[in-house]
Amino acid sequence: MQFLKYKGRSDILWGIGIVVGILLLAVLSRYYLPPLHMESTYRNIVMKGEVVAQMRINLLKSVEMEKNAVMAITDEESRKFADQSLAASTAIEQNLADLHSLIDAVPLQNEKKLAAEFITCWTELRQLDQIILDFAVQNTNLKAASLSQEKGSELLQRLEHALENLMSSYAGNPNEARINLFSFQAITAGLKAFNLHSSHIAEASDVKMDQIETQIKAEENVVAKSLDGLAEIVGDENNNLLLQAKTSFSEFNKVTAQVIKLSRQNSNIKSLEFSLGRKRKIAAQCDEILAAFQETVQKNGASRAIR
Repeated sequence: MQFLKYKGRSDILWGIGIVVGILLLAVLSRYYLPPLHMESTYRNIVMKGEVVAQMRINLLKSVEMEKNAVMAITDEESRKFADQSLAASTAIEQNLADLHSLIDAVPLQNEKKLAAEFITCWTELRQLDQIILDFAVQNTNLKAASLSQEKGSELLQRLEHALENLMSSYAGNPNEARINLFSFQAITAGLKAFNLHSSHIAEASDVKMDQIETQIKAEENVVAKSLDGLAEIVGDENNNLLLQAKTSFSEFNKVTAQVIKLSRQNSNIKSLEFSLGRKRKIAAQCDEILAAFQETVQKNGASRAIR
């Protein structure tokens, strides 16, 4: 009987010991052996920070490459930088997908809110990028300038050379004064029309381009009338020189029309305006959101470490 009482007390003590041991193990596990879900949470926080940091790097690269595409002076360079900008943007899209997966795994309201804000900002930025890069690779203003400086300048020199030879051939002739007057008028008006090319190419306003085109047309009319005046004086022996002048002027007018057509598209000016204007503001907003996200991730990690 005494043995049974002792055995009963022993069983109770063993039971109490087991319970105490379980409680102690739970306490030790809580403070010294972090649970698997806590370890997973910390890993999630670290990965979020890394992804957002990479997004900021890719955002900066996308903006810089887009700016280079706008400032490039050849089609090849523009396309190369545009491709690099698009590649950086594509990388951000992948980063964003990774970030969503991490947020879904450990959803925190403040992070979800910032992610939604970034998506709104990023969508607007991508739309602007598409417009800017489409304009940048066209390079219509640069093409207009190149056409004017190369072909336009060459044709105007031909006109001037033909008329100078014509004036030389009439030196001492009774018609010398009239030949010189019409020739100088044609050369001067041609130079004025040529100089207006650059003003048109640099102009962004449609109204002002209209005004410049009116001035160009007026100078072209002066050249045409001067050449017609020469046609009434020049004899058959010098008709070839006058024909050279007229041909050069006709081709110059065609170049002027092409320059105006390209200049009217204003792709370089428009891309530059977008790039230096609204694009910069939106890009800065997107980066601010990502910076806030980084700070929020750090705070969330610190608060969980305290717990």
